[in-house]
Amino acid sequence: MGTSTALTIIAVCMLLILLILAVTAGVVVRTFLRLERVLARVEQDLSPALFELKTAVHQVQHLIKLGGRQVERVDASLRYVDRELRETVDTLVLPVREIGLWYRALRVGLRYFFRRR
Repeated sequence: MGTSTALTIIAVCMLLILLILAVTAGVVVRTFLRLERVLARVEQDLSPALFELKTAVHQVQHLIKLGGRQVERVDASLRYVDRELRETVDTLVLPVREIGLWYRALRVGLRYFFRRR
């Protein structure tokens, strides 16, 4: 077997390897193009759903903000009512406490006065 025969065998093997690589590359490219078409179709089909989902998320965010504002208003109103109730109770109870103090003082004074006699 001569050198030219060995080179011919190597060249034929290399051509077969190149042919296998070319076929594999063609299959990979064809698969990639199919996947790209499928993804484009899925994106086209899901586009309205994604838009509705984005709109729903925006509406939920808006409702959360409005709810937060309402909670702040209710909290401020409750604090106001609490403060006013406390002031009203103090206004009503203070004279009664003073009357009670005067009554006890009078009772203690009378008891002391009657015991001394």
